This record gives sequence, structure tokens and C-alpha cells, in this order.
Amino acid sequence: MNTHFRFQHLFLVVLLAPATLLADMGNHEQKPVSYWYVGGEVGYYMIEQDDDRTGPLPDFWRPAFQVGRRFNRYLSTQFQYGEADRALRDDEQEVEHSQASLQARLHGDGINLFTTHPYLGLGYARHELTTESQDPVKENMALLELGVQRLLGQHLMLDVGYRHLVDTGDNFTDQHPFIALNYRLDQQYPLAPAPAPRPAPPPEPEPWIDSDGDGVEDKKDKCPDTPRGAKVDADGCPIMLTESVNITLDIEFAFNSTEVPERYLDDIGKIATVMVEYPDSQLMLEGHTDSVGSTAYNQTLSQDRADAVKRVLIRHFQIDPTRIGTIGMGESQPVADNDSEDGRARNRRVEAIIEASREIMEQR
Repeated sequence: MNTHFRFQHLFLVVLLAPATLLADMGNHEQKPVSYWYVGGEVGYYMIEQDDDRTGPLPDFWRPAFQVGRRFNRYLSTQFQYGEADRALRDDEQEVEHSQASLQARLHGDGINLFTTHPYLGLGYARHELTTESQDPVKENMALLELGVQRLLGQHLMLDVGYRHLVDTGDNFTDQHPFIALNYRLDQQYPLAPAPAPRPAPPPEPEPWIDSDGDGVEDKKDKCPDTPRGAKVDADGCPIMLTESVNITLDIEFAFNSTEVPERYLDDIGKIATVMVEYPDSQLMLEGHTDSVGSTAYNQTLSQDRADAVKRVLIRHFQIDPTRIGTIGMGESQPVADNDSEDGRARNRRVEAIIEASREIMEQR
């Protein structure tokens, strides 16, 4: 590389670098993730060696047209075509230069280099030189490029880079720094994240209400109509206790009689009262006799005495007959000695046996 070439190369670096560092106008928008673009490029084409078929060709400026597609954050492709006319160094013969190329570019998403975004490209170029006196020279070239891009406003994009081309046949290389301006179309932006839901304001505290005064708030009270003074559980329901009563009553009868003595009406009334207070209770009346008379007769007599007391409960105290059972025990279960008059009188009896229970509310 001669001194003239090095000077021009340095001149291009000095020319293009400020363009990437200073072109930041409108570059604060959100970056699109995909788009099409069309644009123009100006590059300085530097040929490493003269071609024997064309003669000594000096370096030259070459404009080009391009169209590209950015697929996503990381990959894009570009097609480019450019032409230039240049005279050979040893005579005035014109050389027409044309080149078509296709590049694939890998972008460094998230890499920010002085507010520019770098990329690496690989591609193929078809290079053609045409003179007036010779057949066209056609060359296939592989290319490697390095560049940076910067968004300018809503649609414009600056592209600055360096392209290195290698002839696949003769293995000589050309160098091509460039600067391009592109116009973006059909831009797709990343979906904006959904806004975080605003926290709901804390609910207003509900008033504490206890309608039945049992100490349990209405919204937690499963038994809202508890009587005043009743002791309740955590759900506001009354705590129930089981109350039991056992009563045994002996009614003595005259000899060979089934008539209930009047002196026992008050005691029978007490039995009736318990049966009313305990509506689920049942009463059993057991009739008994002394040992005078035959066993069969005494059996019938004991049953008739039990039935007589049952009739008193039904007629005088309106007790449901289905709640009263009767049984005659005859002379089989004496409570006293049948050898004495007093003992026989005690054995002529009806026993009223009632067992009852009910649930009542425990009081505070």
C-alpha cells in the first residue's frame, strides 16, 4: 500500500467517524425490532492491485442503491447495486465499474457503542469492469463487513462501515469504507409491557354490629337470634346443656279395688307437669297386687289398676295416651311382707316411672 493510499484511507476515517458520533438528532425513540428499508450509499472503492486485463485503475468514489430487511433484533439482509466510471491512470480510457452484492448481517442487540449499534456482515459480490477496447472483466468476490448503525428520527437510519472483498479466483482483495442513509418502512416495535395494575385502595372497615347482643359480630354469627343472656360458642350459637329428670311415684289402692284414691291426684298432677315440660318423655305405669287371691286374678287386677291411673292422666290432665304405657305385674314384685295387713297394703300399688331429658341453653 503506497503513501497516497494510506493518506486517502486516513482521510475517510476522519470524514466518517464524526458522522457516527455526532448524528444523534432524534435518536431517543424506541428501537423497532423489524422493518424494511431503502437507501443510498457512497463509498470509496480501493483496489489492491491493477488488473492485467484493464490496466492501472485508480481508487474511486462509488454510489450505490440498496434495499434491506431487518427480520428481528439480531438478523438482517441487504441487496445492493452500485456503478461508477473512472479513467485509467496511464491513459484517458474510461472504465465502467458495476457491482451487485447480497449480505447477511448479524447485529449485536443490546450493544451500545457511542450510541450506535454494531453489526457483522458476510456476503457475495459480483464485480464487473468494462472498457471500450476489451471484453468485460467479471469477478466473484466474498465479502466481510463491519459497521455501525444509528437511528435518526422516526424513519431515517445512518449506516457507516467498512467492507473487505476477496476475489474467489485470484485471491486479491479490495477495500471499501462506506456511509449510507436509509429510510425505514413497515416498522414493527416490541410490545409495550402491560402497565402494572394499580393496587386497589384498602376497603373501608365495616362497622361492628351485634344485633342479638351475644358478643359475636353479625357477619360471623351463624345463630343471629340468640336469646338474651344465653351463653354462645364462637359461631354465636347457644351452648346447650342436657337436663334429665327421674320420678317414681307409688299410688296405693284399697283391697280388691281399681279406683284411684283422690289423695293421689296432686302427685299424679306433678307427673303430668313433668310430661308437659318434657314433651319427648314417656311414662310407664306398673300395676301390682298383694298375694291374696289367685295369680291369674291378681295379674288382671294389677293391669286394671295401671289402666285406671292412665285414665286419670288423660281425663284430668289431657296427656296424650300414646305417651303412656301400662303393664300388670300381678303379685310377682312385692315391696313388703304379704303376711301383715300393712305389708299387703303397700303391695297394692301402681308405680309411675318417668325418665325425661331436654336441652336447655346455658346462661352467662
